[in-house]
Amino acid sequence: MSTRPEIISELRSLFKEGATPSRLIRHIVERHEGERQFHSLIQAYFLEAFGVPIVRGLSPTDNYHHADLRYAFLNEQLLHEMIERRSEWDSNGDLMNGTDSWLGNLSASDDHQRIRQAQTVMPPELSRCWPEMTPDERNFIHLSMASANGLFETVKILSRFVECLQQKVVELETVSTPAG
Repeated sequence: MSTRPEIISELRSLFKEGATPSRLIRHIVERHEGERQFHSLIQAYFLEAFGVPIVRGLSPTDNYHHADLRYAFLNEQLLHEMIERRSEWDSNGDLMNGTDSWLGNLSASDDHQRIRQAQTVMPPELSRCWPEMTPDERNFIHLSMASANGLFETVKILSRFVECLQQKVVELETVSTPAG
């Protein structure tokens, strides 16, 4: 039960083409026919393919042979982490087979980066009361700003992802609808 380099490459390519994390999980399952313990295998693939140390929220007893929405929450959690670590796994940058992938110039920062960045800012709206605030109060504001910035990054990522999926739907509709 070890990862295979060709599957790692396939996962990266599928992701760049717009595959959701749950679709990537199904791909792992499909490529390891006969395997019974998928939980640790999925964890290993996401670590090797995208640098994500742990895929949270998966059930260790699941057989992962379903195509419903039970793992939709992974989109919010994993997309940000996969893009945050993109420089570790995406040797082609934003080019994929000569065309731009949906990832484009998306980037994501980790919690520590956002906190450090927020700590360099004194919100102008609070300039009059900032000197009277305690360090804990200032820290709370900085942490809130960092959290808001992380959520903003996630919204940008999900918005781009949704647009990519919408384009794929339009392409499929165009192909399946005869001209006339």
